[in-house]
Amino acid sequence: MDNMIWKIFFFLTLLMLPGANATKSEIVALFNETADLPCGFKNPQNISLEELVTFWQGAKDDVLYELYRGREKQTHVHPNYIDRTKYNQTAWILHLLNVQIVDQGEYTCFVQHLGPRGLVIIHQLSFQLSVLAPFSQPEITRLDNRTAQIGDILNFSCSSKQGYPKPQEIYWIVEAENSTRYSGDIHLSQDDTNQLYKVTTALSLPITDSTIWINITCLLQTQGPVKLLTSETLNIQMKPYEEPDSNFMIPGLIIAVVTVVLLIILRVPNWGKCPPCCGKREATRVNTEDTDHPKEKDETLEPVNHQMCEKREDR
Repeated sequence: MDNMIWKIFFFLTLLMLPGANATKSEIVALFNETADLPCGFKNPQNISLEELVTFWQGAKDDVLYELYRGREKQTHVHPNYIDRTKYNQTAWILHLLNVQIVDQGEYTCFVQHLGPRGLVIIHQLSFQLSVLAPFSQPEITRLDNRTAQIGDILNFSCSSKQGYPKPQEIYWIVEAENSTRYSGDIHLSQDDTNQLYKVTTALSLPITDSTIWINITCLLQTQGPVKLLTSETLNIQMKPYEEPDSNFMIPGLIIAVVTVVLLIILRVPNWGKCPPCCGKREATRVNTEDTDHPKEKDETLEPVNHQMCEKREDR
């Protein structure tokens, strides 16, 4: 209850203070590093610390640090900031340690004077804290591992991770006979724990008849300290078209012909046999168990090729 009353008191005091809506400066800090939160109080009247109360407060009225009449006081400090701050009295700067993405936002430093009329705000400075996390170097991954040939379509992906805020642009530079720029679609995923982003994009590249080699580079435009991140260049050599070896064509053709001939011979049962040259087929008698008299088979005439027979007799 006391903490809530204290917050309401300082919030109302802030609204009544002239210049409360003045333009705010921006403080930029790196993820997991230290942010220097200024106060800007010069103490022109050289007021004793025993008469001053100095504290930093966030946009949600969460107190980061309080120096009460020359001594640190944690009564009103929010649990998220316990053991995360260090105060530089000489410079009137508060060091916020291990900065996270959730620490982004508006902060204000207040200085109060404890006089005969009680606590009176004599100074305030508001500013915006922004947090940057540098993206990793973009990395190209080839999605097919076969040897590149003319007429293929090669597929690639490019990814970069652990960055904040969202990148501005990602694109490809493809060098062959000429240099060509390909825009990439940004696909983002965000870690639920640390709020950092991973960005990926894809490229499908057709290979033409004139392509001999290709150099592929992926570039990421960010808002971090290093504005443009460049991947290592991927070099791809095209596999040239090879004529079939004639030394292997002739034996292969011979084997194929012989195989076909053998298949034909095996499938025709009377291949190479000459039909009978003359007369009738002799009657064949077949004994049966059902009768005591032999039974003759029907006599059938085979077609006769007399010319073939004459040639055989001549031989």
